[in-house]
Amino acid sequence: MKITIKNNQGNIIKTIDAEVWKTLLHQLTNAWIEMQSACNFGICAACMCQIEAWEEFLDKSFRHEPWFPLWDDEIMTCIWWIKKEMQDDNTEIILKTIY
Repeated sequence: MKITIKNNQGNIIKTIDAEVWKTLLHQLTNAWIEMQSACNFGICAACMCQIEAWEEFLDKSFRHEPWFPLWDDEIMTCIWWIKKEMQDDNTEIILKTIY
């Protein structure tokens, strides 16, 4: 499984191999992809991305603070990860930075 991250203009920044049980933000920053982040708890929204493909592969059990609404295609990369049951799939998750 792969994660492709695009900038807010839609240009591909990088594609990396995805790992289960690590947050998307952790994986992206470990791959030397510069991502905005501040709190790492899903509150500040600095790491928010838009999902362009394969939303169903992401674990959304912890959505966000109730006072901070997200659209269905938006995620906080600091608190979301890939579902364990999807780890062997050859799918490419595509995310687009918002900020």
